[in-house]
Amino acid sequence: MNDKQAPVLIQVYVTDDDGPFFEELPARKIDQDTYQLLSSPGIALNLARGDIVSIKDREAPAVVLQRGGNFCIQIYADAIPQEEIAWLENAVVCELGGTLDGVFEGNLSLAVPARNGMEKINDLFNRFRDRTAIQWYYSNIYKNLDDDEDETLLYWWLER
Repeated sequence: MNDKQAPVLIQVYVTDDDGPFFEELPARKIDQDTYQLLSSPGIALNLARGDIVSIKDREAPAVVLQRGGNFCIQIYADAIPQEEIAWLENAVVCELGGTLDGVFEGNLSLAVPARNGMEKINDLFNRFRDRTAIQWYYSNIYKNLDDDEDETLLYWWLER
């Protein structure tokens, strides 16, 4: 496999409320149905930049074969002032070695290396929340994606 091949755009299943809905993500193709994500999603759950995933059933969530070591942090708001986005991006890069992977209107997706530990990550994102009154959340730590009330954790970050 040529590691320098151009990234591809893949369709990742998100939901089927009123018909299937997909999010397009950049990835590196590894095999027929296997990809490494090059960006954390802004909508899809249980995925982050660096994860190796299998998409055999187009109308089902991607199956994570191997975690890439990043938490995906998603933020949803009607609008976020540009200076606050810049502050957050700078803080995530400088303090956590992470990246701002996506911006769409008031929605952000970020990849943050799990090696930072949740306490340090929580501290930074809580400072953002205190500055903006905008909530944030980890989108790839919960086991049961179909039940919003179930907060059972996957604990994949402890296995690294």
